[in-house]
Amino acid sequence: MADYDLFINGIFRSVLEEILETQSVNPDHTLFLQPYKGVPIAMLRDNPPSVEDPVKLYASTSDELGSVSYTAEIVGWEDKTKLSQGRRAEVERSLDSLQPNEGGLYNYSSSGKSSLNLISIRRLVKLLNPFPVAELIKASDDKPYGIRSQPGGWSPVRKRDT
Repeated sequence: MADYDLFINGIFRSVLEEILETQSVNPDHTLFLQPYKGVPIAMLRDNPPSVEDPVKLYASTSDELGSVSYTAEIVGWEDKTKLSQGRRAEVERSLDSLQPNEGGLYNYSSSGKSSLNLISIRRLVKLLNPFPVAELIKASDDKPYGIRSQPGGWSPVRKRDT
């Protein structure tokens, strides 16, 4: 198990709802998130999660940045810029059939670089009782996560003992 969990700030609610709908039939079905930044998520790159050793994901939505509303298991990370043709085709087929609103495997990045993070998740859950992002403690400085004014970004975190 990873030393830290991962918090992603401000995922579009529609992306998460589409994943929930698909996973309602099979929660273990692996689907994808594609954060917009053009830099790797170092904690996932350096210690890739797997089905046997997942990383917990906490997520806020772009319309509710102050609350953690979803959790999931991260079971894989890949650099989209380094996918083989075969793997790229496999991911595209999955996105087209199971996450059609995602628009396929894209290269758009908010930083002007190629978007490179491809995160595989399973067991996405919409929390009945969302909690404040301040209950997440950042690995970088051991301080509570603050509410951001804009979506985007991620941080290795742990949940504060309550």
